[in-house]
Amino acid sequence: MRTKVIALFIITLFSIQSVYAKKAKAIWYFLEKTQTSVTEDNNISVQYGIYTKYANTDYNLGPYPTLRIKITNKSDKVVFVDLGTSYVKKNDVASVIYTPSITTTMIGTTIGMGVNVSVSGLGGIVGTTIGSSITSSMATSSYAQRYVSIPPKSSVFLEDIPILTPGSEAALGNFFYFDEIGAGEQKRLWCVSVGYSDVKYGSIYEYTEDETMFNIGCYLNYSFTEDFKKSNAIETTYYLKKLIGTTMSTFPPGTNAKEYAAMDELFPEWRQKIGTGELELIRLWIGR
Repeated sequence: MRTKVIALFIITLFSIQSVYAKKAKAIWYFLEKTQTSVTEDNNISVQYGIYTKYANTDYNLGPYPTLRIKITNKSDKVVFVDLGTSYVKKNDVASVIYTPSITTTMIGTTIGMGVNVSVSGLGGIVGTTIGSSITSSMATSSYAQRYVSIPPKSSVFLEDIPILTPGSEAALGNFFYFDEIGAGEQKRLWCVSVGYSDVKYGSIYEYTEDETMFNIGCYLNYSFTEDFKKSNAIETTYYLKKLIGTTMSTFPPGTNAKEYAAMDELFPEWRQKIGTGELELIRLWIGR
C-alpha cells in the first residue's frame, strides 16, 4: 500500500512539473503606479484604466490595449485640460494626446477620417488615414477637441487612447509586435507578445521600478482659465510589476475560461487588485 502511495505521489508530482514546464501561450503583464506618481491634487483627481478593445469600427484590427482616463474636477470653478500639451509617455518617449481628426456622421453611421495622424500612432494607425466619399447633403462633421472643459464637481472621460500601436513597439522595448492572423475576410492585424524562451506556463517574474521592462505614463496639463497663462500639471507613471506566463483557451480568444482559471491558481488576488485599481493589466497572446 505504501509503495502505491509513493508511486502515486511521484506520478502526481511529475504531472504538475510537466504542466508547468510547458511553454506559455499567453502572458499577463501587471502594472503598478510608481512611488512618485501623482493622481490627485487640490483641484483634480485622475483615474486610469487599461482595457482591451477593438481599435476601429470595421474590425480590421484585432483587440489590443487602450488607456482610459477619467478626470474629476474637485473645485468650484471650471477646469480646462489642454490635450495639445498633455502627453502619453512610453518609457522616455512622449506623444501628445491631441490628434486632429474629423468625425462625419450620416444617417446614424459614423465614419472616421484621419487628419494629420500622429507619428506615434496615438489615435490612429501609423501612416494611414481612413476616408470615405460622402455624397449626401445630410452628412454633418465635427472636429476633435483640443481643449476639454470640466464643470465644477464633475467628471469627464477622455477619448480612449491606444497605447500599443504599430510603430510604437521600440518605444516600449519591443515586448509586443503586430501579426496578421486568420485568412480571407477573417484576417486581422493582432497585437501579440513576443515569446520569451524562459517564460513557461506558471512562470512568475517580479520587477522593481529600476529594473522593470517598460513604463507607461500620462502627463496632464490643466488650467482654470482658457488662455492657460497659468497652468498646473499632474503626472502618473505605471511600471511593469509582475509578468506571468499562462495558457489560453483559443486563438483568436474565445471565452478564455481555461486561461482565467489558470490565473486564479497562479495569482489568486489578481481580480481584487485589478478591481481596486492597485494594478492594471495588459494581457497578450504569444505570437508565432
